[in-house]
Amino acid sequence: MKILICGAHGFVGRHIRQYLLEAGHEIIDGVHQFSDVASSQNNQLLIDYSKDTSGSIWEKRFAALASAAPSTPIDHHANSGHIDIVINAVGILNSNKSASFEAIHRDTPIALFQAANDAVVKGIVQISALGPDDHEQHYASSNAEALSPYLQTKRDADQFLSQLACPHLILRPSLIVGVDGASSQLFRSLASMPLIGLPGKGEQTLQPVHIDDLCHCIGKWVTQIENNSAKPHQIMHAVGPTAMSYRQMLAHYRQSMGLGSSCFLPIPMPIMRIGAVLAQYLPQKVFAPETLRMLEQGNTADCAQFSDYLGHAPKAANAWFRQSEASHLAAAAIATWSSILFRFVLALLWIATGIISLWIYPHQESALLLSQVGISDAYTIPILYAASGLDFAIGIITLTHPSRRLWQIQILVILLYSLIISLALPEFLVHPFGPILKNLPILAILFVLLAGERK
Repeated sequence: MKILICGAHGFVGRHIRQYLLEAGHEIIDGVHQFSDVASSQNNQLLIDYSKDTSGSIWEKRFAALASAAPSTPIDHHANSGHIDIVINAVGILNSNKSASFEAIHRDTPIALFQAANDAVVKGIVQISALGPDDHEQHYASSNAEALSPYLQTKRDADQFLSQLACPHLILRPSLIVGVDGASSQLFRSLASMPLIGLPGKGEQTLQPVHIDDLCHCIGKWVTQIENNSAKPHQIMHAVGPTAMSYRQMLAHYRQSMGLGSSCFLPIPMPIMRIGAVLAQYLPQKVFAPETLRMLEQGNTADCAQFSDYLGHAPKAANAWFRQSEASHLAAAAIATWSSILFRFVLALLWIATGIISLWIYPHQESALLLSQVGISDAYTIPILYAASGLDFAIGIITLTHPSRRLWQIQILVILLYSLIISLALPEFLVHPFGPILKNLPILAILFVLLAGERK
């Protein structure tokens, strides 16, 4: 079977791609940017979900794929041949002007689905998302919460696909677990902390599903399509075997890394909402107002249909990760937040030192110390200002532009300061507050940051 996977470089698409390749299918990678991920056959189709909202774009692609000779690369390096199955695994968690929920979750998928239907593909898979409208209690409630823009645009595409004649599978997974998943990496990092913050009391309910079960479900459906035994129209809730609270989920993540018990800190929801807004400007994609809202609405469903289809119960929390991976996962999780903590502490140290030297500590006392180092009175104030400015600048750059060169500069500056003070002011070596000795843990932090820096 020739299968087009849109979003083949994403977490979900990457795993589906590998699973279907191992099953012997030919894959065309629908990608936003070319890479070396594809095989040597160069089966890549360049797509832009934020712009490819016109049905004519997709009609031309399917027509070209169906008409070109098998060995001729066409249309953005995609190999030719009729597409049997289309899998849509594209999604975003943050919407902006250049990449909106409306375009990526609704308009482009609808154009894709219509073109695929017109091209008479054998089947379409839509990776949607579980929402409060999938919860059994939702239908009994007259005060059901409105769907978030993320979910509403997903539902619009689901609704359009459900009306097409083409056989299709709409999968609505809960939170997807996997070693290399962005959300799993974030939750492992949070769970590895000695003090774990919780949104509210952490009682929000989820039903995480492992990526392996999601791939197995799609693989089975593809086989049924190939054998003409698949049900033509299916909507399936892809969830784990049991629902759990957010707090319980983090405890499972912590247990999977072989870590001991931890303390939990409830964080009021208004503060969490402010944090979610601010987190949009950080280099991460998981914590956002949309994800927080979906967490508050709940993310559970009946597992029976999914289990029956798989032929076995989905992976439970104790089987999310291999036991042999525990130490590696723990080290990676701790490194994620410890490096941020080290940077913050170092920046605070340098900035505070610059401020104290310039505006808090008496200048005459600083001048006396500089004179003991051998600096004449004419240069004490300029050097004081220069050194304070250097400290302040290093602190700011530590926050904004971390790099190997910056850590190396800090190591040299600290070693230079320590050497000068040790030679000119040896009494500080035996000072009870240990002002020189305390440079040792700072140097240790810098060596750890230097070892882990890739740029």
